[in-house]
Amino acid sequence: MKINFLNGLKSGLAVVAIAVLAVSCSKDKGAAPASSEAAANSKLSVNAVPVSNTYTVTGRYGNPASGPAVYGSVYVNLANGAQDTTASFPGVNAIFTGTNNSVIQVPSGYTLKFLYNTSKTFASLKISDFAAAAVASVGRNTSTTATPNGWYNYVIPAGVTPISGVYLLITPTTGNSYALQITGAVGQGSATSNRGVYTIKTGVINNL
Repeated sequence: MKINFLNGLKSGLAVVAIAVLAVSCSKDKGAAPASSEAAANSKLSVNAVPVSNTYTVTGRYGNPASGPAVYGSVYVNLANGAQDTTASFPGVNAIFTGTNNSVIQVPSGYTLKFLYNTSKTFASLKISDFAAAAVASVGRNTSTTATPNGWYNYVIPAGVTPISGVYLLITPTTGNSYALQITGAVGQGSATSNRGVYTIKTGVINNL
């Protein structure tokens, strides 16, 4: 059975309004990888991101009328796609929070950078491509120009629609830096109890 529900997503301090998302009544559990593009390989490659994996990030249910905080946060380990709803979850390097867990943040001590470049491919991304200053979070695009400042647009009737060419760089104080791209977004539930489910592509950037 498929239904439509309103999924409100606003940036900054604005009160969240309800907006439409295509939904499914199924309730997925866990964070098993959906696919892998290559076997694990820690060596440098002709590609800056020689190995990428696709994972499903499953948001928490909440009533959008209650505001963004009702959804809590989903903490994700990009190394293996594992996720939980507690901040003590080990190996966390990405946090999905806000309404329908559609806003991406990073833990304390990490930096988050945004890139919009439609001529790049995920495999060819380099750290040096992310020349802009670090940002606190990335969510809905609120730009009034042709250059977005978020990873998705709200499009009627499809709802949350990832923007092609948007990439994120997540860098810890020590250890591997990860490239991240959100490639899919689906809503599940009803108008008063719903969640977002996101498909992400991620991989370690080996080259500068």
